[in-house]
Amino acid sequence: MKTEFFVEFDGQQKNLEDIEDTIKNSWKSDGNRMKDLKSLKIYYKPQEHIAYYVINGESKGEEDSLAI
Repeated sequence: MKTEFFVEFDGQQKNLEDIEDTIKNSWKSDGNRMKDLKSLKIYYKPQEHIAYYVINGESKGEEDSLAI
């Protein structure tokens, strides 16, 4: 079974998988290896179109390229 999770706000829709992929791609483009990514916590603020995240309990950041 595959579960899809969507956030809808103000007439716009975001898929959790798309947000996760964007953050992972950012992680890789910063020179990190995917095998080193052990945990990912995502906090999405739809009114700002920004996903804040914590990687491996320490690496913090934000991804604002999520605007539609």
